[in-house]
Amino acid sequence: MARFSSDKYNRVPIISAGGLLRLLCFEPYQHVPPHKHTKADEYFYVIKGRAQITVGSEEATVESGFIVRAQAGIVHAWKNQDKRLVLLSVLVPLSS
Repeated sequence: MARFSSDKYNRVPIISAGGLLRLLCFEPYQHVPPHKHTKADEYFYVIKGRAQITVGSEEATVESGFIVRAQAGIVHAWKNQDKRLVLLSVLVPLSS
């Protein structure tokens, strides 16, 4: 199911039923610029590869098996390193 593009990281939607589950596929050195989701927490599971993630003011290197949470309203960004990176992203809407 993974799809890669040399132009930009690739988002592969898997299911969207209230929340959103998708596969994020990065070629070496691709990145996601700083952004935030105001109405949902986002969880990432690193399936393959190694990358730098910034969540708020914290930065960490993560690799296969790591889970990262970016709370709603908190700026986060990804920077891939020198190999392919595959993440599972889950957007969980805030309860009303």
